[in-house]
Amino acid sequence: MAKTPAVTPLRLAILAPAGGLVIVLFGVLVNARAAVLVLGAFAIAGAVARFVTPDVRAFVVRSRGVDVAVLGVLGAALMLLGMTTPLT
Repeated sequence: MAKTPAVTPLRLAILAPAGGLVIVLFGVLVNARAAVLVLGAFAIAGAVARFVTPDVRAFVVRSRGVDVAVLGVLGAALMLLGMTTPLT
């Protein structure tokens, strides 16, 4: 009998938005600046993951370059805004 992998597309599709919601709630309840920085770090981590993942193992809709560029710019913008915007 074949074993089910620990991370299936369905589990990932459920856990990723749930994790985002937890970060947003953290930002609302505790510290908005830290939440924005964490979201930026996750976007940069996503860019790195997309860059190093072989096309065979990736869910490919766009080209790798577009994914890496968009996630990298989004992550850098979030990090910059999180460090420079006064969030009171």
